[in-house]
Amino acid sequence: MPREWLSGHLRRTTRVAAAALAALAALALLAAAPAAAGDAFRVLPYVQNPAPDAMTIAWLSARPDSGTVTWTAVDEPSAPVRQVRSAPELAADLAYPAWEAASFFSGHAPEPPYRHRVRLSRLRPSTRYAYSVAQGDEAFTDTFRTAPAPDERRPVRFIFMADSETEPESTGKPAAWADPTGGQTDRLYPIDQTEGFARNLAVVWSRQPDLVGFAGDLVESGGEQRDWDEFWWHVTGVAGRNLAGRIPLLAAPGNHEYYEGPRLDGYEQPGSERAIRRFLTYFEVRANGSPEPADDGRYHRVDYGPVTLLFLDVANNPPHQSTSDTNYYLRGQGDPGGGGAPGFGPGTRQYDWLEAQLADAQQRSAFTFVVFHHVPYSVGPHGWPPGPTATGLDPQSGVPVRALVPLFHQYGVDAVIAGHDEIWERSQVDGRESRRDGSTRPHSLHVFDVGVAGDGLRAPEPGLTNPYQAFLVHTQAPERWEDGVLVDGGKHYGHLEIDVLPADAGGWQAVLKPVYVFPLPAPRQPGGLPYERRIYDDIVTLTAAAPATAVADVPAALPPVFALQPPYPNPFNSTVLLRYELAVADTVRLEVFDAIGQRVRCLVDRHESPGSHSVEWDGNDAAGFPAASGVYVVRLCSGPAAASTQVTLAR
Repeated sequence: MPREWLSGHLRRTTRVAAAALAALAALALLAAAPAAAGDAFRVLPYVQNPAPDAMTIAWLSARPDSGTVTWTAVDEPSAPVRQVRSAPELAADLAYPAWEAASFFSGHAPEPPYRHRVRLSRLRPSTRYAYSVAQGDEAFTDTFRTAPAPDERRPVRFIFMADSETEPESTGKPAAWADPTGGQTDRLYPIDQTEGFARNLAVVWSRQPDLVGFAGDLVESGGEQRDWDEFWWHVTGVAGRNLAGRIPLLAAPGNHEYYEGPRLDGYEQPGSERAIRRFLTYFEVRANGSPEPADDGRYHRVDYGPVTLLFLDVANNPPHQSTSDTNYYLRGQGDPGGGGAPGFGPGTRQYDWLEAQLADAQQRSAFTFVVFHHVPYSVGPHGWPPGPTATGLDPQSGVPVRALVPLFHQYGVDAVIAGHDEIWERSQVDGRESRRDGSTRPHSLHVFDVGVAGDGLRAPEPGLTNPYQAFLVHTQAPERWEDGVLVDGGKHYGHLEIDVLPADAGGWQAVLKPVYVFPLPAPRQPGGLPYERRIYDDIVTLTAAAPATAVADVPAALPPVFALQPPYPNPFNSTVLLRYELAVADTVRLEVFDAIGQRVRCLVDRHESPGSHSVEWDGNDAAGFPAASGVYVVRLCSGPAAASTQVTLAR
């Protein structure tokens, strides 16, 4: 294998939650000690295609032997123990190209692996299951949690990122780090791209979300197998843990997934289709029902509790090299000599599918989030209109995707989660949502570029403006330096974390938090981590009365109340989310006090608009030191109104 990582990781694969381990060990389900690296697993087991009553376990093996999956519910001694054998299939599309074999394996690259997919069915919603996969003389054990039932009122957490663009060459290759002040023109980020992505994923692991989604460009070159090896090395080896083995990974393809690489066909056919088949081999998704087999796996829907997620493929749109095209180099469906990349504009199958899904989600779900790669509004390099580079335009432009925005407004899409420009920018596009009774209401569409997973950290393009821009890290999160040391702010690797929580009167709130992974000059305490999870000052709080779609920051859609919502989670040991409602615009103070009335931290002190707001407390005091375990009082004041609640910090 290209990396000598699997052996040490396999030695840790039998470490699971105590209850799950007890459930399996008591039934003698665990296999013998794992063998040497690569003897069985080529990619460790990972979970896919979540549903309230089912989950898929997938993995890749070096040999064509069947594996065995055993599973049972955790914390239920009487739960049945079930077992099934896999039916391996040769994953010929994951073969190393000849040039990779010659360049990196002395002409003797590993043979293509065998793909295993086992669909576990007859599961119960919101239930944690322990599972064990035995392959040859190796074993992997972990747990997963099924999706909640549609009418279930439990909190869920999603994390989204884009543009990890993994490749072995990223090691030792820090990204350009533009100085917002213009003072330094050749700055490099303090860590390389490999470490940046690894730290980002380590923070994701610490948050234990229900789902992790990628808005495209997972790898640098979709046709280079070593780049895919690097991706799976990351997502199955976070701090010695298999993130993908516990938390479902979902993805929309980006332009890089269609790129075979500079040494092969690039975006030309048939090489581009060879590249995207690697992506399709790894991921299992819900069928989209298209009559065109090539569409399968390229766009899909996931329903998770009160949320509908729609993953689109916007890597190409006909006619080729027109103002509607997002990739001047790629030929897809509808283009002469094109491959299977589907169009997305009006009149295409994907557009018709999207409209049908949006109409259904508007009636069924509290929130609808749409995930794809090419961000439609941006001041990054792909914010220029489509056209040849020589004319000052962009051949990989996201502007054509704006054709979908009227549809998003009509059906009340709450957020678009995209990437491509690697810049962290949020746009807010206001419009009107159509309702079932024929009326309309104001609606805000939030568009995120979350393309800072682990590759570039770009600056805005000179002369390019975005009239819908609501937040741009480059200009609105200024770096703060003390004695030559960066202590806060700036552009860093990170992701979007979304907490969806029950609210009053049967409604829901979605809190969208822009997370960045701040590199510390030194750990805060002996043995501590050299980085820290932080949040930019741009939390978006959406409120919905299920199943209606959300309207953010529109007073007419919100009850005229002043309220402090229950903290989440409570007790907590890392961060707690504090949500509050304002009936009128006013100066707001949100403070934390200890049990004897001493102020520990002021979290908010500013003028805010009416509506729903959120802030996190990380359990630190005003000086940045960890507060002691105990009960704390959170007090909210706005004009003459005040409210308080208690939170328990349990370290």
